[in-house]
Amino acid sequence: MRRHPPWLFLLLLAGCARPDTAPPQVGLVAPLGGGVAPGRAVAAEGYAFDPSGVAQVWVNGQAVLPPEETGERLVRFRFRLQAPSSGRVELLLEAEDLRGNRAQKRIPLVLDASPPRILLERVEREGGVYRVYGRVEDNVGVDRVVARVGERYVPLSLPKGAEVVFSVEVPPGAALIAVDAAGNRASRTVP
Repeated sequence: MRRHPPWLFLLLLAGCARPDTAPPQVGLVAPLGGGVAPGRAVAAEGYAFDPSGVAQVWVNGQAVLPPEETGERLVRFRFRLQAPSSGRVELLLEAEDLRGNRAQKRIPLVLDASPPRILLERVEREGGVYRVYGRVEDNVGVDRVVARVGERYVPLSLPKGAEVVFSVEVPPGAALIAVDAAGNRASRTVP
């Protein structure tokens, strides 16, 4: 077998090196599901990633990257958004890496004024406890479901989605509270 000189390998490897021309990746993490309640102030959160480092991030033209995050490969940023009472909301996210490559992403937000619906499909009484089976539906997405027993709130461990199925055991007079991705709430008392 014939051996090649080591410098040949380095020459080939150097030929593979390409300048960074790819723009950063940028996205929105919250509000969950892109849903916001009309006329409400919303705390939003996003991220940007680039292997060469992120120089700056803008939301609707406003710089939002904290100075201590500049140059990091993965950055998180936060901003507040005031949703209009009607109409369509669209965010323009922009990010620039340390090499000057820029990315833009337009993200439509859904104005959601409708609370989630709590549907009880079956209620069984066993002694002093109700066993409740049902589902919560929302046009944007259910964020969380909580059982209120007296002054205590017990979160149900459920996935997030447009339809969430649940079963819970609660005493009489307890209430189920559902919150959607936009922050709209619905409540239903267990008989």
